[in-house]
Amino acid sequence: MKNTRKRTRVKSRPRFITFLIIMIGLIVGTFGFVTGMDESIASVTTDYTTYTVCAGDTLWDIADRVNYHNTDTRKIVHVISQTNGIRPDELQPGMVLSIPTDL
Repeated sequence: MKNTRKRTRVKSRPRFITFLIIMIGLIVGTFGFVTGMDESIASVTTDYTTYTVCAGDTLWDIADRVNYHNTDTRKIVHVISQTNGIRPDELQPGMVLSIPTDL
């Protein structure tokens, strides 16, 4: 049995290279669009204010003082403790706490 498969030949090399460049661009662009790689990543900076702990202060009291947007106090206590790397029972007078201003 004779192989009757037709063999293709590139007749114009510049046209073929242009075709390949366009196809690769389309594939890369489509891949980037589908995976979300085209979205820019903005760096977000958080501003902080400081609070010096006084005798008798609790993390809940401090959270209530900085709760300007009527946020759940538990969330603010969690954010303050996570930001400063402390547990609520480790609060000492004279400690300086960093508190995000966007709470």
